[in-house]
Amino acid sequence: MATESDHIALANKNHAVLMHLLADVDKFPEWVSVAAFYKAVQIVEAVFVHKHDRCGHGHQQRLSRLKSYGYKELYKHYRALWSASSVARYLYDTASHKAYSSFTDYLPADRVEKGIVKRRLHGVECEAVGLLSQKGKAALKRLPF
Repeated sequence: MATESDHIALANKNHAVLMHLLADVDKFPEWVSVAAFYKAVQIVEAVFVHKHDRCGHGHQQRLSRLKSYGYKELYKHYRALWSASSVARYLYDTASHKAYSSFTDYLPADRVEKGIVKRRLHGVECEAVGLLSQKGKAALKRLPF
């Protein structure tokens, strides 16, 4: 089983990709959303390993565990990232069962940084910091805003 440190290392790799993509968010809004989501996946997994000595196996199980463990705020931000990532990857929102012809029909590129990264991913980071070990907190690369 992967450790908290392993998940933090993967979160930090996704962070590096995200920072690279943010420089051209208007050109790659869907990939910014995907990178933000997968950073959140690894942060949530790090929390699960640290707090519960287990990790999730699949997106649905991860969502269910966030709910059952009582991580209401973490769930709220994570769920929004998952929806955006689903639309970015499949042009389909599983929550509303709505199909899109492009990601920007779901969320305009000029709102991706503010809504997905600065609000939702930042929310995941803020909630998770209180749930990680001291070593995990110190190792996690966080958004610069």
